[in-house]
Amino acid sequence: PPRASRRAVPGACPRRARAGAMQLKVVLPSGEVNVPVEPNSTPGHLKENLKYSIRLPPKLIKLTCEGRELDDIKPMAGDPNNVKDGDVILAEGREGAPEETQQASEAKAPPQPTMIKKEEPPKPKKVKKDDVRPTLAEGDVVKKSVVEPGYQAWKPQYLEGKHKKRHMAFLKLEAVDDKKAYPEQGEGGLVLALGDPHTSPVWTAAVTQMEIGEKALFTMPRKAVDFDPEGLNPTESSSTWSIELLRIVDVIDVLEDFTQLLHIDAAGGKERAEDLDNVAVHWRVRRWMAEGMFCIASSRERIAIMPGYGLVPIEDQNAPPVTISVGEGQMEAVELIAMRCGPGGKGHLYLKSEALKSNRPAGCICMDVEVVAMDACRGPGSSGWRGWQSLVVERETGDQWLEEADQRRKQLETFGMLRKSTGDSKDAEAHVSDQVHKFANNATRRYRRALKWLEADEQQDKKIKLERSTVQMRLAKASTLAHQRFGEAAEAEATAEEATAVKEAIELLRQVLVGAEQEKNETLEYEGLKMMLQVCIQGQDVTEARQVLEKLLSMRPDDDELKSDSARINRLEGQLTLKKGANTIETVQKDLQTAVTAADKATVTECISKLFEMIKGGQVTWDTVRTLKVGKDVGNAMKMGDPDIAASARKVVQEIQSLAQRAGIGL
Repeated sequence: PPRASRRAVPGACPRRARAGAMQLKVVLPSGEVNVPVEPNSTPGHLKENLKYSIRLPPKLIKLTCEGRELDDIKPMAGDPNNVKDGDVILAEGREGAPEETQQASEAKAPPQPTMIKKEEPPKPKKVKKDDVRPTLAEGDVVKKSVVEPGYQAWKPQYLEGKHKKRHMAFLKLEAVDDKKAYPEQGEGGLVLALGDPHTSPVWTAAVTQMEIGEKALFTMPRKAVDFDPEGLNPTESSSTWSIELLRIVDVIDVLEDFTQLLHIDAAGGKERAEDLDNVAVHWRVRRWMAEGMFCIASSRERIAIMPGYGLVPIEDQNAPPVTISVGEGQMEAVELIAMRCGPGGKGHLYLKSEALKSNRPAGCICMDVEVVAMDACRGPGSSGWRGWQSLVVERETGDQWLEEADQRRKQLETFGMLRKSTGDSKDAEAHVSDQVHKFANNATRRYRRALKWLEADEQQDKKIKLERSTVQMRLAKASTLAHQRFGEAAEAEATAEEATAVKEAIELLRQVLVGAEQEKNETLEYEGLKMMLQVCIQGQDVTEARQVLEKLLSMRPDDDELKSDSARINRLEGQLTLKKGANTIETVQKDLQTAVTAADKATVTECISKLFEMIKGGQVTWDTVRTLKVGKDVGNAMKMGDPDIAASARKVVQEIQSLAQRAGIGL
């Protein structure tokens, strides 16, 4: 699946020097910096890191060591560069650089690139006995004086209850008693949604008394200020606050609960992305907290050498956009904005800590997205349609998702064979299971689109037929895998959705096998039969699975995978036997209870004999016997006073004890 690609710089070691890395001192016009560099990297790689601080393109940067100019494409440690650990590298602008470039650099220095603070953690939440939002009384929040008048009145709305819109306030705050300002740095201001139940009500009460642009002093109760479950507003003990209302914007409350607030900064073009469209975007993640909204991740991330900092991640404004596929859940926040903006549009999604948690940093964040372009390939006749190329790309994208899902399926099955699920492992297993279903569902949607496009193509040549059969096979596998159950869930009955998916898959595979026979394509027939075998196993059709396996063995008896499939069929048969045994033993147990109550010794003897045969023959599990409390009813039979019944019942009790012991050691 398309992923946000980042250009790697082989020589950069941003975290710490790697084993074998050389430590070099780089002398820049603005200062010196020590840099760890890989011996096999080149001066050209180093220039890519230096261009942000020298502010010249790499071709206009000159690197020298002991008076020798370094060769851009040769390794640092090799001939002719021969750079050693501890050497000093002089970095400067090359003589003879175009005059206009030098003049532009001297006349107007570009702003410093934004540093990405990857280690900036979310604000820790206060542990409080009482985490109930305070209720304000009349006169709690009082405007004492106006320091600077505002320039525009506004009307508060959407403050309470469910609404599709909210007011987002951008503020500058200062705790007068403590002399502490918020945000601590940055020009954007502290961002709060008015009426947000996850912030103190004092800020909404103050802002609703102000005009935009106004700066005023307020008094407010300290206890009411100290409410901040999400880390979004200050909690200083100051009772006097200086508040400046920078601006108010209306935002979309996506779920109408303040957890996902979308600010469309620019709508962009009229065209909007639809499901599975490819969209080229720039994205940035900022930490959303009172202290400041620091950049902590970006699609424009590059590694730069900055004096005073060393190797640091920064945002390169000239970096190309990255491509995402809408609706596939790679980055849900980015996809949400991309569907609301056209090309040239920009949006900001403010997320609380529990909102859209997958594939993003923890805590409260703001996701900034710029939509650059859109590739809307929606089948024959659409603007992005490229014929056969579009078909192949769609199928290959499905193949990649299916491979991801299948790898995780194998992990779960391997884990299940090695050990029994425990409390510690269940959450991890559930997470991997969710990934299997998500990735398989993405593959299913891709294959369905490809099959729809193929069916719209009236050509019936051999290539089209083979592609259609391939897509049908993959669709059969993906659609059933999207519903496959793992762990304890595998023992439950299949859902209606899974049964429908299995039925559809079998029909698709029958079409594939008919086509393979008509085309006399043995390879296609074999692959179709292998897929049919997997679907039969998932559908718990042991008889059909054995018939398909026999045919596969007759075609390729040396295929080792078929041995594993045979073992899976045997395990399935054993599980079905145990399931059938569970139902049977419950019936026998009820008959035994009735016979004991009626003092029907003949029936009791018959039921005791059946229980003995079932437990000794391994037709039931210890969990079933324990859950049904079979031993209790056997004990009641022993109390009837008949010595023969008592002797038979004791044998059943012994078998129950043996069954429990075997279960205890995992047998």
